[in-house]
Amino acid sequence: MHKSLSWKVLPARNRKKFTIFILTVTLFVLIVYLAMGIYWAFFSLIILLGSLFQFYTVTEYILDDDGITIKRPFYSVRKKWEEFRRVEETRSGIFLSPFSQPSRLDSFRGVHLIIDEDRKTEVLEFIRDKIKDDDKRTD
Repeated sequence: MHKSLSWKVLPARNRKKFTIFILTVTLFVLIVYLAMGIYWAFFSLIILLGSLFQFYTVTEYILDDDGITIKRPFYSVRKKWEEFRRVEETRSGIFLSPFSQPSRLDSFRGVHLIIDEDRKTEVLEFIRDKIKDDDKRTD
C-alpha cells in the first residue's frame, strides 16, 4: 500500500509574525540608510529578503514511502528515509536528523518540517513508521 501525505506552509500568513517581520526589515534598512546611504540600504534589503526567503514564500512538503520532497519556488529537495536516524517534535513542527544523538551539525544536516498543530500527530506517526530506532538498524 502506497500512502503519502502532503501539505503547504506559508509562515508569513501569521499576522503577528508578518508584522514583526515587516517592522524589523523596515527598521534595519532605515538604520543602514541613515548610517551608510541609499546604496547600502538597498543592498542590505536584498540580502535580508534573500536570507528570509522561506518565510514569505510557500513551501510544499510531500511524504511518501520512499522519502520526503520539499518544494520551494526555485528548487526542490528530495531526501530518502534511510538518511535519517532521529525524529524530534518541535514547537513549530518536526525535526529529522541524520545523527542518532544530538550534534552540533544538526542544524546543517537535518531537516525541519514546519507543520500546523492539528496535523502534527498524523505526520509524526507516519514519519516514525518510516524511521525506525537507530538501535534496531543494520546499516
